[in-house]
Amino acid sequence: MSEQSKEYPAVRLLGHRRVPLLEDTRVSQPAEYDAIATAYQDSKQLPFRQYVERYTLFDLLGDVRGKAVLDVACGEGFYTRLIKQAEAAEVTGVDISAAMIQLAEEEEQRHPLGCRYLQRDVAQFEPPSPVDVVVAMYLLSYASSREMLYRFCQVCYAALRSGGRLVGIKDNSHSPLVSSAALAKYGIERTAAAPSAEGDAVRYTLTNEGGQKFSFTNFFFKPETYEDAFRTAGFREFEWVPVTVHPAQRHNPFWADFLRDQPLIAFSALK
Repeated sequence: MSEQSKEYPAVRLLGHRRVPLLEDTRVSQPAEYDAIATAYQDSKQLPFRQYVERYTLFDLLGDVRGKAVLDVACGEGFYTRLIKQAEAAEVTGVDISAAMIQLAEEEEQRHPLGCRYLQRDVAQFEPPSPVDVVVAMYLLSYASSREMLYRFCQVCYAALRSGGRLVGIKDNSHSPLVSSAALAKYGIERTAAAPSAEGDAVRYTLTNEGGQKFSFTNFFFKPETYEDAFRTAGFREFEWVPVTVHPAQRHNPFWADFLRDQPLIAFSALK
């Protein structure tokens, strides 16, 4: 871990309670992601995605050989495919966007790996059989209400075998006031209320290597709200994990602002 990386406490989640859920727990903007599917796919080549996001996820995942993995909010299947290439036994990607799933299936047809893709609303998803690992890249950031956030966590919990793990990355609500000026050189613009209240929209605009811009909406909740959602779902351990940069880039001063402000944060939870 870079010495510039922040430290966040591990949280042991004791107890298990259920709360009533609203009927409408669906992601409300699938059309937004349909419209940006190709640009979002291209953004996987941005340096912060390659050297921070990807490295942090796979460092946290560890050895997935022989394991069954569910990739929720899989987008166009970028990480679904990488997980399968890391010798997971089976990997299923789930996303609400029809355009994203189409891109994923087209890539599977061009370069077959044995990945399976389903166009589903994660909030309503019922896995046919339990898995060893659930990967949730930015899923939690799409929750526009506490009820939706809690539902996402419950779906992930239900998908896991006993002893299984949920890992993922989301925008960092420990650092809600990171300025766009500090992030601009990484191709990120962030617009949000200051201070942010629970449920406030956070608008992101990414600029791809070729200059193409695209935008999408996330939502803000306090770290304690996420921790309570995991506790309510039944997870017995939860940990915030600071992002870090690939060892090959660790002494590159380009990453100093990113590691200091940490616009992203990883997490791990155990069933």
